[in-house]
Amino acid sequence: MAELILGAIAFGVAVPGIAIAFAQCGGYLKDKVDQYRRAPLTVVDLGKFGQELYSGQLKESLELANWAYSRDDVDASLKIVVEDQIERLRTGLIAADKILDKCFDENGNLKRAYFFYPGEKNLKASMKNLEQWQQSFWTTISLIEMKRRILPDPLLLTPSKFKIRAQKDGQHCTPLEPGSHIWRAQGQMFDGNLRNISVIIEQKGKATIGVAEVQEIASCLAHQSLINAAPRGILKCLGYREKPSLELIFELPTGLNKLQMLQSLIIADHNRGYAGGRPLDYRYRLAQQISEAVLSVHTCSRVHKNIRPDTILMLQPQDSQDRDYHDPDFGTPYLTDWTMLRKIDTPSSMVGENDWQRDMYRHPKRHGLQPEIRYNMGHDIYSLGVCLLEVGLWEPLVDRSHGLKIPCVRYREAAVKLGVFSAEDTRKVEALTELQLVQQDVVVAAVKALTRPVIMQNTLIALAQDNLPSRMGILFTSVVLSCLKCLEREGGFGDAEIFEKNEKVAIGVQFGERVLQPLSSLIA
Repeated sequence: MAELILGAIAFGVAVPGIAIAFAQCGGYLKDKVDQYRRAPLTVVDLGKFGQELYSGQLKESLELANWAYSRDDVDASLKIVVEDQIERLRTGLIAADKILDKCFDENGNLKRAYFFYPGEKNLKASMKNLEQWQQSFWTTISLIEMKRRILPDPLLLTPSKFKIRAQKDGQHCTPLEPGSHIWRAQGQMFDGNLRNISVIIEQKGKATIGVAEVQEIASCLAHQSLINAAPRGILKCLGYREKPSLELIFELPTGLNKLQMLQSLIIADHNRGYAGGRPLDYRYRLAQQISEAVLSVHTCSRVHKNIRPDTILMLQPQDSQDRDYHDPDFGTPYLTDWTMLRKIDTPSSMVGENDWQRDMYRHPKRHGLQPEIRYNMGHDIYSLGVCLLEVGLWEPLVDRSHGLKIPCVRYREAAVKLGVFSAEDTRKVEALTELQLVQQDVVVAAVKALTRPVIMQNTLIALAQDNLPSRMGILFTSVVLSCLKCLEREGGFGDAEIFEKNEKVAIGVQFGERVLQPLSSLIA
C-alpha cells in the first residue's frame, strides 16, 4: 500500500502534493501499527515515525523542502540534495511497509517465528535507516530555513501587511454558507497605502495541500491580476497566510457585497416556477461569463480541476434592503476553490476521490481514487459542459430533498430512457421522496446504478438532448454537447488528441468557435 501511495513521487520532487503523499503514507503506517496486537517496541517506533510524517514536524519540513525545490533562486546543488533525500525516504518507507507485512498475519497477530528471525533484525535495520535519514534531512532543512529568511515572499501576508478586522459579534470572519470553503471578512491591507477592504478567504487544510502548493497558486493568480487588470471570472488574489491556517486571500470588487454560490442560487429558485423567473438572456450571459472564466484559467496554461456550481461564486450589488426581494439578475460569476490549480505540463499524482456528487461534474475517466488518465484542459471543458447543462435546466442535478442525496428526477428519467435504470426502481425512489422516507438500501442501490462513470456521461448527454432544445434553443444545446463530448475521438471539438498533446492554440481556437462565439451570438 505504501508503494501505491508514494508511486507518483518516483517522478521527482516537482510532483504537486509531495508532502501530502508522504503525510498520507505516514497516516497509513500509523493506523497499520495501531491495529497490531501487542506490537513490539520497534514496530511502535515505526508508528511514531508515521505520526510525525502525518501531522508533525516532518510534514512541515517536507513542505519546506518542496517549496525550496520549486524556487528558481535556490541553489541547484541544494535541490539535488533534496531530490536524493526524498527518494531515500520513499524507498525506506516502502521497505519498512513490506517488512511489516511479513511480520504480522491478516488478523494483526505477530508471526513470532518469522519476527525473531529475520523479521526483527530487518525491521531494526529499516528503522535505523529512517532515523539516519531524518538526521541528515534536518541538516538540509536548516539550510533551506536560512535561504527562506534571506528570500522574503512578497505574497506571504504577514500581520504587518494584512489583518482581519473583528466584527461586532467578536468574530473575525464568517462562512459564506454552512460548511462552505469560503469565508468573508473585512480587513486592512498595507501595500504602500493603508486601506480598508472586503475580502473572501479560502481556507486550506494542511491535510489536503501544502505551503509550496498554496504559494504557487497565489503566485499564479496574483500574476494574472498584474498582467490583466480584470481577468474574467478570477478575483484579485492578494496573497496567502500560513497562520492561523493556510489561506488564500482575495479582494472583493467595490460595491459587490451580495455573495452566493451558483448551486445555492439554483436550489433557492427551484420552487419559484420555470427557471426561477430568470430571463433567458440572463442565463445566456451567465453561461458566457462562466465560459470566459474557464478560458482565463487556460490562458495562463493552468487547469482548475474543480469547476462545479458549488465552486462558482456569484457577486451582486446589495441594491435592496428587502431580504425577500428577488432580483432576476445573477450578478457576476467568479471561480473559487483553487486547491487543485496546476500547470498543464507538470507531473500528475493521479490521485482522485470517491464522491459521486463531485464525479457528476467530472469526465468518466477521472472518476474514483485512481483516475485512468492525467488531467488536461478537456476535463475542465467537460466540467463546464455539465455546469452549462445545469444553467440551462436551472434545476439542481442532485436531489437533496427530504434527507436524500440522489440524482435528480430528470436525470433518472433520462437513465430510464437509455435503459440503464428501470422504471420500477425510479418509482421506488419517487415513493420514498413523497413519503419523506430514507430507505438506505434502495437509495444506495439507485445511486450505484445511476452513477457508474460511462453511464453518467451518456445520461447527461441524453438529458441535454431531451430537455435543452425546448428551454434554451438548438445553439445553446450544441454548445453543451460540444463540451460533454470534447474528449471523444470524434467528439464535440473535432479531435480529442489536441487535449492529450496539450495543443493550447488549437484548444483555444476550438473553444472560441464551439463555445464562446455561439454564446456571444445568443446575447448579441
